[in-house]
Amino acid sequence: MHFHGYEWAGDGRLLAKESERRPIESGGFRLSELPPMMTGWWLLRPTSQLRGTWETPTDAADWLAQRYGEHTPGGDPWLPIEARRLRAVEQLARAADVVWSRWISDSRWSGHYAIACPNRTWPNIPCPTKHAARPPASD
Repeated sequence: MHFHGYEWAGDGRLLAKESERRPIESGGFRLSELPPMMTGWWLLRPTSQLRGTWETPTDAADWLAQRYGEHTPGGDPWLPIEARRLRAVEQLARAADVVWSRWISDSRWSGHYAIACPNRTWPNIPCPTKHAARPPASD
């Protein structure tokens, strides 16, 4: 198992364009940069949208913490970044996807995504980088 990172920041009102966020024939899903409705669907997107690949949950969580910190000046008042990072390591180690997203202004949305690959929820979606990987551990 390994982890792919994705991110999107932009006008949050665009998230209402659900046809671009679902892998349907007529919706423009593959060309859209909007975050998919389901986390595992990121793996269906072009590799140009991929921001990194990591072998360990710690490395993926470190990337999340760095990017989230850059997009969240002053930090998150509800959960300190280190506590958030440690929880992400635990989740990723169990092959669970991790999403850190929030409104950063009245209309601006920021999202950062660490996606387990192969994906337990979407096992038929191939790795976008043809990365050799072991299947996720079962519970």
